[in-house]
Amino acid sequence: MSFTKMDPPPLVCGIDQGTSNTKVCVFDSDTGEVLASSSIETKRIEPKEGWTEMDPLCVLETVVNGIEIVAQQLKDKNISIKQVKCLGITNQMLTFLSWSRKTGKPFYNAIEWCDIRVRDDNERELDKLPGRNKDHFRKTTGLPLSSLFWYTKIPWVLTNVPGVKEAIEEGTCYIGTVNTWILWNLTGGLDGGVYCTDVTNGQITGLFNLETCTWDPELCSYFKIPHHVFAEVKSTSEIYGYVKNGAFAGVPISGMIGDQMAGTVGQLCFKEGQSKCTYGTAGCLNINTGAKAVYSTCGMMTSPLFQLGKSAPVVYNLWGAVEGCGQLMRWLRDNLQIVQSVNEIETLAASVDSTHDCFFVPAFGGLLSPYWEDDARGTIVGMTSYTRREHICRAALESTCFMVKDMITGVEVDTGFPISELLVDGGMTVNNLLLQLQANFINEPVIRSSITEATSFGAALMAGAAKGVDIFPISADKMKLDVTFSIPSTTFTSSMADNERQRLFKRWDKAIEKAKHWVSD
Repeated sequence: MSFTKMDPPPLVCGIDQGTSNTKVCVFDSDTGEVLASSSIETKRIEPKEGWTEMDPLCVLETVVNGIEIVAQQLKDKNISIKQVKCLGITNQMLTFLSWSRKTGKPFYNAIEWCDIRVRDDNERELDKLPGRNKDHFRKTTGLPLSSLFWYTKIPWVLTNVPGVKEAIEEGTCYIGTVNTWILWNLTGGLDGGVYCTDVTNGQITGLFNLETCTWDPELCSYFKIPHHVFAEVKSTSEIYGYVKNGAFAGVPISGMIGDQMAGTVGQLCFKEGQSKCTYGTAGCLNINTGAKAVYSTCGMMTSPLFQLGKSAPVVYNLWGAVEGCGQLMRWLRDNLQIVQSVNEIETLAASVDSTHDCFFVPAFGGLLSPYWEDDARGTIVGMTSYTRREHICRAALESTCFMVKDMITGVEVDTGFPISELLVDGGMTVNNLLLQLQANFINEPVIRSSITEATSFGAALMAGAAKGVDIFPISADKMKLDVTFSIPSTTFTSSMADNERQRLFKRWDKAIEKAKHWVSD
C-alpha cells in the first residue's frame, strides 16, 4: 500500500480494551492527533471474594459499538472512513476466556488478570518446587510463579467449567486472551474468524518459552495443560485478517500488542534504556532492553516489547506491575465511600500538607512487583485520632508512588540503566498531585505527554508499520520505528528534601512488611 503527498493523510485506529473501559481512537498518522474517540465503561463481575470476571459478550459489544461511534464522528467531520487504513488491538493482558469453535459462545466469563481464586492452588504448586523457589521457571518464562499467571488458572477452568474438557477432546475449544477473542470475532467469528495471538500476550501467560517465542510444551505438560488449544503466536505487527462487518469492513487488523507494551510504544520508547510508567487500573513500569532479554533478580518481569514483522528480531523489555492506582481510587469511591467522585480525591489530598505518617498498602489481592507476595493483604497503618479522609486519600496516592519507586530501583539494578526521567501516561496522570509526589519520591523529572491515549496510539503504530500497510517506516535493523511527532509535554520536578524522602521510605518499608503474609497459617 502506498500513499502520495496529494492523498489525504492515512488514518490509523487503535482499540484499547482495558479493565475499566474500552477505548477506540482514530489518529492522524502525520501528527498523532486524535481525530475521533470513544470510551465505553466495562463492568466487573465479582461472584465471590477474590473472584473478578467480565462478560465476554459485553466486552465484545463495547468494541463493536466503539467502532461505530468513531466512524460516525469521522462522518460528522466530513472525513471519509476510507482514510482509515488499518486497525490495531491492545488489551488487558492475562485476562482470558474459553469459547466454542462450533457455537462462538463462551463457556464461562472471562477471568480477569487480578483474580486470585487459585491462590491456594498456586501455593501447593510452590510447595512442590525446591526451596519453594518462585523463580524456578524464570529462565524459561521470564516470570515468577504466581497466581497472576495461567499456571493454575487454566487447570481451574478445566476442572470447574462444564463443557471445556469435552470441547478440547473434540478439538472445538479455543482458549485465549481478550485480543484473540476480539480478533476472532471482528474477522468473522464462526464465518472464518482468525485465531491467533501475539508474542507479548502469549508470553505473559507464563506458559511461553522466552527464547523460542512460542508455547512451551514441557511447561504445559508439567501443569497438565493441553497447549495445542492455544492460538498461533505471531508478531505484533503484521496483517492477521480483515474486519468482516460494520463501518470498518475491509480494514486490515495489523497490530496486536499487550496494553503495557502498547503504552511503551505509544510513548515512542524505541531506544534501549528508555522507560515509561502507566498509571491506569494498575501501575506498570516498562524499560526497553533492546535485543537482549534481561532476567530479573529484583522481582521484575522479562517480556517481549514488540516485534515488527514475522522476520524481525524481538525487542525485549523489563517491567513490573503494582495494584492500586485507578483500582484503589474506585475502591475509595465505591467501597469505602469517602468520596463521591474519583476527581475529588486529588482535591482532598491536596488540602493537607502530608499524611502525618499514615501509610496505605493496597494489597487487595496480594503484592505484585517487585515483592510477589500472594498472601499479603491491604493495610492502612500509622493512623491516629487526627487522621481524616484527606490523609487517607493522600496516603492512597502516595502508595502508588512508593511502589513505582520500588520498581524503578529493581529495574536500575537489573539493567544497569539509570532512569534519569520518567515518561508517564494513563488515566490517573490528569492528577497533578500524583505526578508531583512521584517526582518527589524518585527525585527525577516526571514528564507527562499530551498524548492522553498512548496505549491506543501504540496499537495503531504497530498496525501502521505492518508489511502491506506501510504507513510508518521501520529502521533497517527492524528494531524501531523511524517516526517523530511534535508532542507538547508537562514536566514535574522534585521539591522534597533528601532526608525527608529517606525517612518516608523507611516507614514505607515497615508498612510493606506489615502487609506481607497476612493470610498465611
